[in-house]
Amino acid sequence: MLTEKVIIKTEAVFSDDRAHRYILRKEWDVKKPRATIIMTNPSTADMLTMDYTTLYIMNNIVRLDFGSIDIVNLVSKTTLKLNVKDDMDIKPNPENLDFILKSAEKSDKVILAWGKLGENNKKVRDVQDFLLERLKPFKDKLCVIASENCGSGFHPLAPQIRFSWALKKYEFPKEPEAKPVSP
Repeated sequence: MLTEKVIIKTEAVFSDDRAHRYILRKEWDVKKPRATIIMTNPSTADMLTMDYTTLYIMNNIVRLDFGSIDIVNLVSKTTLKLNVKDDMDIKPNPENLDFILKSAEKSDKVILAWGKLGENNKKVRDVQDFLLERLKPFKDKLCVIASENCGSGFHPLAPQIRFSWALKKYEFPKEPEAKPVSP
């Protein structure tokens, strides 16, 4: 008979009114690499309960042989469904941004996992661009969730990758070359 035990240390930082969650950290093996995952907004997960997103993150991060995960978001407002029209700030609030950057600094990998939302929404894209600019010092750590046959840039709830992630290096978009000015 074999008995195995694991202790998962969980920490969450909320605003005083619990309307915002800045970070959800889970740690089970300090000897293994640490990851940060950045999504759009926090949902219902806390120290004891998991939503589906957190469940899929945990399963895949363990499979990828990490020992801890920091879950952070573009927007810190805790809500089941973010109303992009009404809820999206122009940029992350200073407390939230501070948690994201400190986590990125301490992590071995920073996973951009906000999915495709910013492709069709300028407000979201602006927040993503704002954060990406501040993440440039960590460009060697940045990656996205990928699938061998379905592309990359997924959110953890995407059906194509729920049960199996690959991490692909994030490539910043190339800056357009300036056209020479004719005299």
